[in-house]
Amino acid sequence: MVRSETEAYLRLRFHSALEFKDFEISLRPGVHVVITGVVLRHNGRTDIPPLIEIAKVSFYGNISGLLANKVTVSSVRLEGLQIRTPPRETGGPPLIQGTDANLAEKFPIVIGEMIADDAVLVPLPKNPALTAHPFYIRHLDMNNFRFDQPADFHAILTNPKPRGEIDCIGKFGPWDAEEPSLTPVEAKFDFEHADLATLKGLSGILSSKGKFKGPLDYLEVEGETDTPDFALRTASHPVPLHTVYSAFVDGTNGDVILNKVTATFLHTTIVTRGEVVDLSTHKGRTIDLDAVSDKGRIEDLLRLTVKTDKPVMTGYERLKAKILIPERDEDLIDRMSLDGQFAIGDIQFTNNEIQDRIDTLSNKAKGKPQLGAEGTQLSELRGTFTMTHSDAKFSNLTFGVEGASIALAGTYNVNSGELDFRGKLRMDAKISQTVTGKKSFFLKAVDPFFRKNGVTEIPVKITGTKDAPKYGLDLHDKANKEPAGTTMK
Repeated sequence: MVRSETEAYLRLRFHSALEFKDFEISLRPGVHVVITGVVLRHNGRTDIPPLIEIAKVSFYGNISGLLANKVTVSSVRLEGLQIRTPPRETGGPPLIQGTDANLAEKFPIVIGEMIADDAVLVPLPKNPALTAHPFYIRHLDMNNFRFDQPADFHAILTNPKPRGEIDCIGKFGPWDAEEPSLTPVEAKFDFEHADLATLKGLSGILSSKGKFKGPLDYLEVEGETDTPDFALRTASHPVPLHTVYSAFVDGTNGDVILNKVTATFLHTTIVTRGEVVDLSTHKGRTIDLDAVSDKGRIEDLLRLTVKTDKPVMTGYERLKAKILIPERDEDLIDRMSLDGQFAIGDIQFTNNEIQDRIDTLSNKAKGKPQLGAEGTQLSELRGTFTMTHSDAKFSNLTFGVEGASIALAGTYNVNSGELDFRGKLRMDAKISQTVTGKKSFFLKAVDPFFRKNGVTEIPVKITGTKDAPKYGLDLHDKANKEPAGTTMK
């Protein structure tokens, strides 16, 4: 009788064909029911994985509790639980059929404790080409479960990337029979010792605290993270990183809408908004963000991204960028795409040789090459950029000093550090005025070729690497081999 009633209820409730391998009942000590090999196939379909599989279900109770007006089951233990939820078509019926019955009245049952270890929830995507993203529940302990009020629960979730465990304590329910995804949940969570090295290109140990609440398909999440030793592979300079975030999470498929993420490291703050979702253009999830930084410090960004002992410059920075990071096996830097613009001001160079070059450029551009170093200030450095596969392309890159301005476009490889920039140097002085003595006399003959509308314009290039840049004149088309020795002093 018990087996027959159990089978009938599960078939009706989950609209599924039901299979048992074995069903055992013992009455001493107490009532003990063990069901093994439970398989529920939604609508009896065999062309897709089963809706629910449970290796073993164990019920414990006593005669008096089972015969009471409100049936009491002491405990339920689930072993090898796997739930696969086929996608619901837009406007289609719920996966689990609703009922007009009041479950609290129809099934007046209380389960003292429900325990599941190593359970897996797999939301199947609509597009079979997309990757399924399982939720791993290492341990779930739910107390005082009933249909008319919330149940207390404690869960330990395994997060695959970055690898770590999320400890949650809160309340679940009451169960929404008409639409299970609307069942409310509210909890606090701790995420400790998450190793960012499981994400290629990053390093550091992350910890996070926060809370979430709402229906399962629209959870409001708020929290903060701390990573005292956050670093990118391109630099390997650890910095303390703190973030505060708010988001909406679809608990049925793992999609995330990021309302706001504020990341702070050293003296710089970056604010991002976006989403983490499945896109048909990439296999797996894609991180799609809009990032803004206003009045941050360029030395902080250089320390985080460039492998040098000391940042080449200091100053304020403004940054606005679109960031796309598809889920692939490559290094984070190699799969990241960027598209944005930036500005850097109040620039001070930490290398005296570079500052001397800037002073020399300004003096020559003003027609006063005999003057010495005087701490010339650069104007605001501006530009737009894109990056794919670690290759950064810059356009509209402009900056200036007193007497001169430079406009460049070119490429920089994040991995190798190779540079290739071409552009124009415009200055107030004639070429002959940039030197003294006999050189000045002989250069007067070429002044007209570079002088237009009272301004001298010279094609220039910057090549080499970030550690050993080469500055020169770009007197020929890039397709032609340039003569040796065309360096710009």
